[in-house]
Order: sequence, then structure tokens, then C-alpha cells
Amino acid sequence: MKPKYYLNLYVIFALFSSTSCTNEHTSKIQEAMSGDTLHYDMKEVHRYSKFFMKDGEKIDTTYFKAQYPQFKDTLINTLLSTSINLDGDSLISVAAKRFVDAYDEYVEENNGQSSSTWFRNLQANVYQNTPKFISISTNQSEYTGGAHGDHFTLFNHFDIHTDQKITLADIVAPQNQKELIKIAEGYFRKSEKLSETESLNDKFFFEGGKFTLANNFALNKEGLLFYYNVYEIKPYSGGNTTLQVPYTDIKHLISNKGLEYINSIN
Repeated sequence: MKPKYYLNLYVIFALFSSTSCTNEHTSKIQEAMSGDTLHYDMKEVHRYSKFFMKDGEKIDTTYFKAQYPQFKDTLINTLLSTSINLDGDSLISVAAKRFVDAYDEYVEENNGQSSSTWFRNLQANVYQNTPKFISISTNQSEYTGGAHGDHFTLFNHFDIHTDQKITLADIVAPQNQKELIKIAEGYFRKSEKLSETESLNDKFFFEGGKFTLANNFALNKEGLLFYYNVYEIKPYSGGNTTLQVPYTDIKHLISNKGLEYINSIN
């Protein structure tokens, strides 16, 4: 890597970039929701570092980019904020500033030198928006040095009438989850091309070789989707793992409230 360049590269980058500081704007395309579902716009935040790196013909810089839904109802925004602001910041713009400032401080402490630039991309989407509940899927990828970056997807669900977070226990009662796990393991083994008796110790990180469900789940029209992020049950090279359990196999295990949520999905 070649040394950092300063003002001259900053000017060049600013000419070709939509912004060189935080830029928060509302998308022109408003999501049109029907019935009693919630209305929202997609917003974006961009923030770039003041330090730039030239590597051959390329000019690069550290950046934070985010896209997320902002609802008309401010109470809903407050309810969903922890699903979008994953580091607990009050605003995405605050998270953006903190991330870029951390890189700038790192460069300054190293006499204006850095072996690589950083980035963070955050994409939050409305996964389900029904008269009964709302789901947010948040995908974040980032690189802050090292052999490779990190990436993950999180699902969060909220009852829009009680303002409460929906957990798996709300969908399948705890006393029924043992049977749910057994059924889910069958689908997991099938998707991973494992026999019914093959050990889970060799290829996976299940504690004691015992299959467990991911805490990260979603509801769709066909079934319960469980999402294992990288490193959760496989090494980095194994990537993420999705497991879907059809409702047809577990309908007898689902609570009345769970059925209300599922039946509200268009």
C-alpha cells in the first residue's frame, strides 16, 4: 500500500462523490402500503473519512453507508430503533460519525499511515409489514482490518398493537419447542446431506454435537425461517446457513397468537 494523500485527493474525491460528509435524505420512492399496514420512506446516510489512500490507479477512503426505513409514526421509529441502530446509537448519523472518527483517530495516531481503508455497509429493510406485526431485517457488512471482513443478518419482529417484541416463544410455546427442534433437525440434516445418525461434531459448532435452533428467525408465507450467521455453526468459509421449517409440519405446535401473525402475511 502507498502512503496517504490529503487535500488534493480530498478535492478529487469530493468532485466525484455525492457527498464528503454525512448526507441524510429521503428516497423519492415512498413505499405504498395498503390496509392497516404502516407507511414509511427509505432514508440514506453516507459519511466519508478525510484521509485517502492511493493504490496504483485507485483512490480509496473509509466510509459508512446505511439505508433504512423511517416510518410516519415516530413511536414505531423509536420501537424499531434498536433493530436498526445496532450499536445502540440514538441516530444512524451518530453511528456513521463514530465509525469514521475511529478510523481517522487511528490514522492520526499512526502518523497519517494506514495499511487499508475501512468500510461499513448497513442495509435495514422491512421484511414483513402486516396489520398484526412488522419485521425488520438488518444486514451489516464491514471491514476494519485483518484477513477478512465481517457480515451478518438479524431479524426483529414487533407486535404493532402491543408494541412488544415477538419472540419464538410467542410463536411456539416453550413446551412445544422440543418437538419443533426435532422436526427442524430433520430438515437441517436433509439440507446438509447428513444421515439421521451422522454426528454433528465434525462439521458444525453445535455444543456437544446437539442440534439447536438459531435465535435469529423470521416468519414468511411458507414457514419458519431460521438464520445462522457466519461463525455461529460453521467456520467463516462455510458462510451463513438458512433453515426453513414448513408450517404444514408444525401447525399443531403454533400458538393461537402465532397463527394470527402468520395468517396476516399476504
